[in-house]
Amino acid sequence: MAMDAERVEMRALEAEIAVLQQACKQLPAPWEDGARVRKSFQEIHQSDSAGWESSKDPKTHLRHLEVEFSFLSMLTGFNITDYSKKTEDLTSTEMTEESIKKVLQRHRLSGSCHVVTFQLEFQILEIQENSSSVITDLSIVMEPTEYSELSEFVSS
Repeated sequence: MAMDAERVEMRALEAEIAVLQQACKQLPAPWEDGARVRKSFQEIHQSDSAGWESSKDPKTHLRHLEVEFSFLSMLTGFNITDYSKKTEDLTSTEMTEESIKKVLQRHRLSGSCHVVTFQLEFQILEIQENSSSVITDLSIVMEPTEYSELSEFVSS
């Protein structure tokens, strides 16, 4: 009986080892990530030196921004899945000597960073008079994870 229990435990451990080995094979090796980052950086540098900024072609400009965004996502681990922006003109319509232009932008983005899923919302109030921008109403919402310390930090 003791031998059967040991064999069952041994098979369970072997199965667990096989699952872990398979998971490790699916993870990119650290040097592979470095090679991908270098390749992406070279693509960005090449498109910069090609003079995309002086190009009037919006498709070229968009392609450069996509490559740059992909590079930053790979480098930081942040993956943005959704983004929206709403703009509201708050310029006073009252009769004053000089109207001060105020614009409120509401931003919302969703994404993930490795295993953490998040949603970020914030507002930017731009005031033309003193050429300033103020970020207000910052809100970060995270899906519950095993990283309770991170959730506590974000909510404080």
